[in-house]
Amino acid sequence: MIGVLQEIYRLKKRLVLVVGLLAILNVALACAVGYYTSPAVVEAQARWNDLRRKVALTGRGDVDAIYRQGKTDLETLKGRIPLKREFPRVLGDILEAASASGVTTANVSYKPQTVKDERLLAYGITMNVGGSYAALKSFIADLLKNRELVVVDGLSLVNADPYQESVTMNLHVTVYLREGA
Repeated sequence: MIGVLQEIYRLKKRLVLVVGLLAILNVALACAVGYYTSPAVVEAQARWNDLRRKVALTGRGDVDAIYRQGKTDLETLKGRIPLKREFPRVLGDILEAASASGVTTANVSYKPQTVKDERLLAYGITMNVGGSYAALKSFIADLLKNRELVVVDGLSLVNADPYQESVTMNLHVTVYLREGA
Protein backbone atom coordinates (compact mmCIF):
# COMPACT_ATOMS: atom_id res chain seq x y z
CA MET A 1 0.00 0.00 0.00
CA ILE A 2 2.79 2.39 0.92
CA GLY A 3 4.56 1.42 -2.26
CA VAL A 4 1.52 2.34 -4.33
CA LEU A 5 1.31 5.77 -2.68
CA GLN A 6 5.04 6.35 -3.25
CA GLU A 7 4.60 5.42 -6.92
CA ILE A 8 1.66 7.86 -7.31
CA TYR A 9 3.69 10.58 -5.59
CA ARG A 10 6.67 9.96 -7.88
CA LEU A 11 4.57 10.01 -11.08
CA LYS A 12 2.11 12.81 -10.18
CA LYS A 13 4.18 14.94 -7.84
CA ARG A 14 2.68 18.26 -8.93
CA LEU A 15 -0.91 17.02 -8.70
CA VAL A 16 -0.40 15.61 -5.19
CA LEU A 17 1.24 18.85 -4.03
CA VAL A 18 -1.61 20.96 -5.47
CA VAL A 19 -4.28 18.74 -3.85
CA GLY A 20 -2.44 18.82 -0.52
CA LEU A 21 -2.03 22.59 -0.69
CA LEU A 22 -5.74 23.03 -1.52
CA ALA A 23 -6.73 20.77 1.40
CA ILE A 24 -4.57 22.78 3.83
CA LEU A 25 -5.95 26.05 2.43
CA ASN A 26 -9.52 24.74 2.77
CA VAL A 27 -9.02 23.79 6.42
CA ALA A 28 -7.37 27.14 7.18
CA LEU A 29 -10.21 29.10 5.55
CA ALA A 30 -12.86 27.04 7.35
CA CYS A 31 -11.19 27.77 10.70
CA ALA A 32 -10.87 31.49 9.91
CA VAL A 33 -14.49 31.80 8.79
CA GLY A 34 -15.70 29.91 11.87
CA TYR A 35 -13.55 32.06 14.16
CA TYR A 36 -14.73 35.38 12.70
CA THR A 37 -18.39 34.60 12.02
CA SER A 38 -19.34 32.57 15.08
CA PRO A 39 -19.69 35.67 17.33
CA ALA A 40 -21.84 37.37 14.68
CA VAL A 41 -24.05 34.28 14.38
CA VAL A 42 -24.47 34.07 18.15
CA GLU A 43 -25.35 37.77 18.30
CA ALA A 44 -27.86 37.46 15.44
CA GLN A 45 -29.52 34.48 17.14
CA ALA A 46 -29.78 36.42 20.40
CA ARG A 47 -31.40 39.39 18.60
CA TRP A 48 -33.80 37.05 16.80
CA ASN A 49 -34.83 35.41 20.08
CA ASP A 50 -35.34 38.82 21.71
CA LEU A 51 -37.55 39.97 18.83
CA ARG A 52 -39.63 36.78 18.97
CA ARG A 53 -40.07 37.18 22.73
CA LYS A 54 -41.16 40.83 22.30
CA VAL A 55 -43.67 39.88 19.61
CA ALA A 56 -45.09 37.14 21.83
CA LEU A 57 -45.44 39.56 24.74
CA THR A 58 -47.19 42.25 22.69
CA GLY A 59 -49.83 39.71 21.67
CA ARG A 60 -50.76 39.40 25.30
CA GLY A 61 -52.52 42.31 26.82
CA ASP A 62 -54.22 43.06 30.02
CA VAL A 63 -56.62 40.12 30.35
CA ASP A 64 -59.15 42.19 32.28
CA ALA A 65 -59.17 44.89 29.61
CA ILE A 66 -59.65 42.30 26.86
CA TYR A 67 -62.50 40.71 28.82
CA ARG A 68 -64.19 44.09 29.38
CA GLN A 69 -63.82 44.95 25.69
CA GLY A 70 -65.32 41.59 24.75
CA LYS A 71 -68.30 42.15 27.05
CA THR A 72 -68.81 45.62 25.59
CA ASP A 73 -68.67 44.21 22.06
CA LEU A 74 -71.22 41.53 22.95
CA GLU A 75 -73.57 44.12 24.42
CA THR A 76 -73.21 46.23 21.28
CA LEU A 77 -73.99 43.19 19.15
CA LYS A 78 -76.98 42.31 21.31
CA GLY A 79 -78.27 45.87 20.90
CA ARG A 80 -78.06 45.51 17.11
CA ILE A 81 -80.35 42.47 17.10
CA PRO A 82 -83.96 43.68 16.87
CA LEU A 83 -86.89 42.07 18.66
CA LYS A 84 -89.07 39.49 16.93
CA ARG A 85 -91.96 41.94 16.64
CA GLU A 86 -89.74 44.25 14.55
CA PHE A 87 -89.46 41.74 11.69
CA PRO A 88 -91.93 43.61 9.43
CA ARG A 89 -89.88 46.80 9.83
CA VAL A 90 -86.61 44.99 9.08
CA LEU A 91 -88.13 43.30 6.03
CA GLY A 92 -89.51 46.68 4.95
CA ASP A 93 -86.03 48.19 5.29
CA ILE A 94 -84.62 45.46 3.06
CA LEU A 95 -87.31 45.99 0.43
CA GLU A 96 -86.85 49.77 0.67
CA ALA A 97 -83.11 49.34 0.13
CA ALA A 98 -83.93 47.28 -2.95
CA SER A 99 -86.17 49.95 -4.44
CA ALA A 100 -83.70 52.72 -3.53
CA SER A 101 -80.97 50.82 -5.39
CA GLY A 102 -83.12 50.59 -8.49
CA VAL A 103 -83.77 46.84 -8.46
CA THR A 104 -87.15 45.16 -8.81
CA THR A 105 -88.21 42.51 -6.32
CA ALA A 106 -90.21 39.49 -7.41
CA ASN A 107 -90.68 36.56 -5.05
CA VAL A 108 -89.92 37.06 -1.37
CA SER A 109 -90.25 34.17 1.06
CA TYR A 110 -89.04 33.66 4.59
CA LYS A 111 -88.77 30.81 7.06
CA PRO A 112 -88.17 31.33 10.79
CA GLN A 113 -85.94 28.96 12.74
CA THR A 114 -84.84 29.03 16.36
CA VAL A 115 -81.15 29.12 17.16
CA LYS A 116 -80.22 26.42 19.66
CA ASP A 117 -79.07 27.48 23.11
CA GLU A 118 -79.77 31.13 22.33
CA ARG A 119 -82.88 33.24 22.58
CA LEU A 120 -82.66 34.08 18.90
CA LEU A 121 -84.74 33.51 15.82
CA ALA A 122 -83.11 33.24 12.42
CA TYR A 123 -85.37 34.28 9.57
CA GLY A 124 -84.05 32.84 6.32
CA ILE A 125 -85.22 35.16 3.54
CA THR A 126 -85.06 34.18 -0.12
CA MET A 127 -85.80 36.82 -2.72
CA ASN A 128 -85.49 37.23 -6.45
CA VAL A 129 -84.44 40.68 -7.58
CA GLY A 130 -83.58 42.02 -10.99
CA GLY A 131 -81.87 45.02 -12.47
CA SER A 132 -78.55 46.17 -13.78
CA TYR A 133 -75.37 44.69 -12.39
CA ALA A 134 -74.43 48.04 -10.80
CA ALA A 135 -77.86 48.31 -9.14
CA LEU A 136 -77.54 44.78 -7.73
CA LYS A 137 -74.08 45.59 -6.36
CA SER A 138 -75.49 48.73 -4.76
CA PHE A 139 -78.32 46.71 -3.19
CA ILE A 140 -75.91 44.15 -1.72
CA ALA A 141 -73.71 46.96 -0.36
CA ASP A 142 -76.78 48.53 1.27
CA LEU A 143 -77.68 45.18 2.85
CA LEU A 144 -74.20 44.79 4.26
CA LYS A 145 -74.34 48.32 5.73
CA ASN A 146 -77.63 47.56 7.48
CA ARG A 147 -77.60 48.38 11.19
CA GLU A 148 -79.41 45.20 12.17
CA LEU A 149 -77.80 41.78 12.09
CA VAL A 150 -78.45 40.88 8.45
CA VAL A 151 -76.20 38.23 6.92
CA VAL A 152 -75.96 37.57 3.18
CA ASP A 153 -75.71 33.79 3.00
CA GLY A 154 -75.45 33.41 -0.74
CA LEU A 155 -76.51 34.68 -4.11
CA SER A 156 -76.65 33.55 -7.70
CA LEU A 157 -76.71 35.75 -10.76
CA VAL A 158 -78.36 34.91 -14.08
CA ASN A 159 -78.21 36.91 -17.29
CA ALA A 160 -80.47 35.39 -19.93
CA ASP A 161 -79.52 37.80 -22.71
CA PRO A 162 -75.82 38.65 -23.13
CA TYR A 163 -76.74 41.80 -25.08
CA GLN A 164 -78.77 43.36 -22.25
CA GLU A 165 -77.56 44.49 -18.87
CA SER A 166 -80.55 42.97 -17.10
CA VAL A 167 -79.42 40.53 -14.42
CA THR A 168 -81.61 38.40 -12.17
CA MET A 169 -80.29 37.59 -8.71
CA ASN A 170 -81.49 34.90 -6.33
CA LEU A 171 -80.51 36.16 -2.87
CA HIS A 172 -80.42 34.23 0.42
CA VAL A 173 -80.31 36.42 3.53
CA THR A 174 -80.60 35.58 7.23
CA VAL A 175 -82.01 38.13 9.67
CA TYR A 176 -81.46 37.46 13.37
CA LEU A 177 -84.11 38.58 15.86
CA ARG A 178 -84.38 38.34 19.64
CA GLU A 179 -87.26 36.48 21.17
CA GLY A 180 -89.28 38.38 23.68
CA ALA A 181 -91.71 41.24 23.95
